[in-house]
Amino acid sequence: MTATTPPGSPPRTTAGFGGSTADQVLTIVLIVLGLGGCTIGSFFGALSIMASDGCSETCNYTMMNIGVAVMVFTPWICWLVFGIWGIVRLARKKLAVLVVVAGGVLATALYVLGLVLLLATIG
Repeated sequence: MTATTPPGSPPRTTAGFGGSTADQVLTIVLIVLGLGGCTIGSFFGALSIMASDGCSETCNYTMMNIGVAVMVFTPWICWLVFGIWGIVRLARKKLAVLVVVAGGVLATALYVLGLVLLLATIG
């Protein structure tokens, strides 16, 4: 005796992720590119501490250190949070590419905020 699905119910499928193939491909490509962007952003954020070499007594080192920390760490936090959220949306067959794009925009905005904090202290 074989198990069959009752008449009228849709067959269950477990294969595949995401709503469409284009959404899957774009989401995965953006997550991988985000990894490279985080690496480059953190590298330049760490090197930006050398901006304090030309400081005089008027520099605010606390704000400068906060700016550098924002530049180094926030891209990774955004990449992790929005990357995982995008993968979960793919698994639930929902549109995920917009989540990853929003994470990239937020990471860029926070990086620029860190840069503004850093440059505001140099007198």
